Amino acid sequence: MKRARIKILATFLLFIGLSQLTFSQKKGNDIKDFERPQWAGFFTNCKNEKIDTERFPFIKGAADRVKWADIETSPEEYDWSKMDSQIRNAVKGKYYYYFVLWTGPHSPEWIYEQGVPKVTVKGGKGKDFFPYYLNQNYINYFHRFIGKLADHIASLPEKDRNVFAFIQPAFGSTGDRQLYKGTPIDHKYKISAQQYLEFCSGATKRFYEAFDKPELKHIRFLFNVDNESNPEVLKGTKAAKAGELLYANWLRKNYPIELRKQQFTIAIGYQTNGEIIQDNELRPTFFGLNGKKPEFVRGEFSKFGQAGIFQENPVWNYYWTAISTVDRGLDLWEVDYNIVKTGQYDEGFAFASRYSYYKQPQTSPYAFIALRDVLDSADSVRFPEGKYGKAEQSNAERVNKIEAEFNKYGAKVGDLHAATSLSGSNYLYEAKAMNDIGFELIARNYSRFITQINANETSVGLWRVGPENQPYGRYARGFENSNGRNRMYFDLDDNFSLTKKGSINLKIIYLDKGTGKFSVRYDSSSNTDKTAVTITKANSGNWVSKSITIADGVFANKGPKNSDFSLVNEDNEDDVFHMIEIMKDNPKN
Repeated sequence: MKRARIKILATFLLFIGLSQLTFSQKKGNDIKDFERPQWAGFFTNCKNEKIDTERFPFIKGAADRVKWADIETSPEEYDWSKMDSQIRNAVKGKYYYYFVLWTGPHSPEWIYEQGVPKVTVKGGKGKDFFPYYLNQNYINYFHRFIGKLADHIASLPEKDRNVFAFIQPAFGSTGDRQLYKGTPIDHKYKISAQQYLEFCSGATKRFYEAFDKPELKHIRFLFNVDNESNPEVLKGTKAAKAGELLYANWLRKNYPIELRKQQFTIAIGYQTNGEIIQDNELRPTFFGLNGKKPEFVRGEFSKFGQAGIFQENPVWNYYWTAISTVDRGLDLWEVDYNIVKTGQYDEGFAFASRYSYYKQPQTSPYAFIALRDVLDSADSVRFPEGKYGKAEQSNAERVNKIEAEFNKYGAKVGDLHAATSLSGSNYLYEAKAMNDIGFELIARNYSRFITQINANETSVGLWRVGPENQPYGRYARGFENSNGRNRMYFDLDDNFSLTKKGSINLKIIYLDKGTGKFSVRYDSSSNTDKTAVTITKANSGNWVSKSITIADGVFANKGPKNSDFSLVNEDNEDDVFHMIEIMKDNPKN
C-alpha cells in the first residue's frame, strides 16, 4: 500500500511538471469573456420529440445522449440520423442543444472483433463487460471517431451548428468518471492511476485537436471533473479515485474548465445528511470565491424522483430541489421532459432557469431568500450534548429529543433509520419519508444576495405549512408574538448594484391565514425605516404572492439592526412567510 501511494505521488509530481507545457489546442473566447451564456438555464431531455418552448418558456435547451455504437455501426460506416434529428428539432423549436458522448460500454460491438479485449467485471451496476480502454486498437478507433464527429458537426449548416451550447466528452461508463463500473475479474485489465490519467488526457487532447476548426469555435466542452487537489489528498486515496484526481489536476492546468458536471447530490434533492461538507468543498469554485470566474455547473435529476422521500410530496420536492440547486450553484438543471410536460412543477423549473449563472451580485438582476429553519443534530452549540445527547448521527435518542421540541412547529422525522444511518445520494434514494432533522446539514435559509439578520432570534422556523398542493410550504418562517419575535431583518448584498434612478420590484410570498396585518419597510432616500406597504390578510388559507415597486430605496444598511429592509408584525397575529425576491428594473432575462 505504501509503495502504491508513493507511486501515485510521484505520478502527481511528474504531471505537475508536464503541466507547465502549453497546448496549442487551448481554446480562446471562453466563458470568462462574458458574464452569462445565452443558453444558461433549465434544460430537459427527451426522446426524438420537439420541445414546446412556447408552453414552457423557461426551457433553454435539450440534452441528448449520443452513443458511439448507434453511429459507427460498422468500421468507418456512420449513421448520424439520430443526432441530426435532435439538432433539427432544436432549430425548429428555437432552443439550444448539447449531448454527452457515451463510449466505453456503449462502444460498437465490432471493436471486439477487431482485437479489443472484452473485460468482464463483478460487483458493478449495469453492463457486466467493458472494453479494455488501454488497448491500442480501442484508442485508435476512439480517437478516429472523435475526428469524424468533429468533421460531421462542422459540415452541418450554420443554423444547425449554432444551436450547440456545448459537448460533454465522456471517456468511460456513460458520463461518469469511472472507466469500469465494477472490478475486472481478470486482474491484468485493472487500470492504475497513471494509466487512467494517460488515457483520459490523451482523449482530451484529441477532442481539442479535432474540434479546432473555424466552424466549431463557439462549441465548448463540459467535463465531469473534480476540484484541484494537493499531494496530501492523494496519499490515502485508492488508485481509481487517485486517477480521477490526477486527471482533474492535469486538466485544470492545461485547459480552461469553463463548464463542469456535478450531479450528486446537488441535482437530485435537498437536505441530505452530509451535504454541508460537500457544499463547503464545492462552493468556492462554483461561485468563484477563489478569485477566479464562477464555474458553470450542470447536473441532471435522473431517477431519484421515484424514491419514497421524493414521492411523499413531489410538488414540494421538485420546487425545493430547484431552490436548493440555485443556492448551491447549479446552473443547468436537467429534468426529463415527461416530468416537465405535466405542467405541475413549472414554478420551480422557471426559478432554476431564472437564476442560472447569475452568481455575482454586481451583474445579477435577481436576488432572493427562501425562508426556512434547519434542525442539524450535528450542531452541538444549538443542541448541547448535555441536554440532547452525544452529537453523533447514529444517536436516535438525540434526534427524537429535537423532534419532540420542534414538533409544535411542524417538524417531523418520517424515517428515523434514514436520518441516523444514511447520507448523500443513498439517503435521497433509500429514505422512505421526509425528515426535518438530519446530520451535517446546510443549516440556513436558501438565498442569493439576501441575508436574514439574527434569523432564529427574530423569527421561528416552520415545517409542512399550508396547502400541500402549493409548492412553498415545505419550510417557512413566521413571527411568534408570544416570545417577542415580531420583526424580521434583511441585508441586501452591498454589491447588488442599483441604478441611481432605477426602481426595484420586491415580491413576497406569504401564507394568507388569518386577518392580521404586516408591513414591508425599507431604507429609503428620505427615511431609513420607510413603510412600502401594509398588507391585510384575507384568510383564504392559501399562499399568496404580492409584488411591490420601490423607487427610492438606497439599501445602505441604515435600517434597524443595520438592515436594508424588514418585515414587521402590525398586530398580535403571527404571520408566515416563504420567500422574498428582488428584481432590478427591466432585467434582460
